[in-house]
Amino acid sequence: MRLADLAPVYELGERLFTADRWPSLYRTWDEYEPVALFNSDGDYCLVADREGEVVGFALGAVIEKRKSPWKYGYLMWIGVEPALARSGVASRLIDQLTELFIRAGARIMMVDTDADNQESIQFFRKHGFGNEDPHVYMSKNLTGHPDYERLRTRGERSGD
Repeated sequence: MRLADLAPVYELGERLFTADRWPSLYRTWDEYEPVALFNSDGDYCLVADREGEVVGFALGAVIEKRKSPWKYGYLMWIGVEPALARSGVASRLIDQLTELFIRAGARIMMVDTDADNQESIQFFRKHGFGNEDPHVYMSKNLTGHPDYERLRTRGERSGD
């Protein structure tokens, strides 16, 4: 990934990681995600391009725990243009990121996904991920709260 890829990666992520599709997405996709990962772990930020256009990305990081000899490769985000789903783009990104993590000394590669995202779960299983550990993430839609409109209107007027 190069600096010039940040905007197209962000824009693709904006289309893929939306609250209406993933209401309990516990990590928020915003402009800071690709920028922060590029700055801190740029060696593990990959893009796939076709004819000069970004069509996919994988953003990862190597995590080292204090007082532990283990390093972890963490695939934090992966996305591919929907029109190219099942074309092998994501598989190539995973394979390349896996190799980079191994070269960095990672002993385990981690990924997480929504428990209802069966397509994603099957994809990761196909690539050797296992040892599934379900978590419970809960959300509350505040737009249905009786005070939502009143407080939002007042907050916007007061500059909040």
